Amino acid sequence: MHASIITALVLAAGAIASPITPNVQSDTKLSRRGNSCTTSNYEIMAKQWNVYLDNDAYYNKQCGGGCLDNIRGRCGSIVTGWGCDRDANGQAHMSFMTPAGCSRWAITQALNACTKKEQTIDCVYVKSD
Repeated sequence: MHASIITALVLAAGAIASPITPNVQSDTKLSRRGNSCTTSNYEIMAKQWNVYLDNDAYYNKQCGGGCLDNIRGRCGSIVTGWGCDRDANGQAHMSFMTPAGCSRWAITQALNACTKKEQTIDCVYVKSD
């Protein structure tokens, strides 16, 4: 019994001490994952949204402009409190309100459309205080 425990410890120590390094170069393009989308209920009949879109400058001439058009297409023209700020790296922070009937799925689809179907940003619900 003691011999098997000692053998297992020696094998484990050997495996930890000599990690395997990959010798194949990957041609997968890496990208920063800064995208996020959250929503919370605002009052009774509205939802507050906060979206961070990585590389917004690539997709939209004006900060979030294409996204706003797609959000209106999915949720109706009543999108209020629109605000969009873009940082030096091209990441946009969009904040806005929609009617309560606008679903997370609808916003996810609108964001997918405004990123030329290159990114899927799943919106999550955050309970408001």
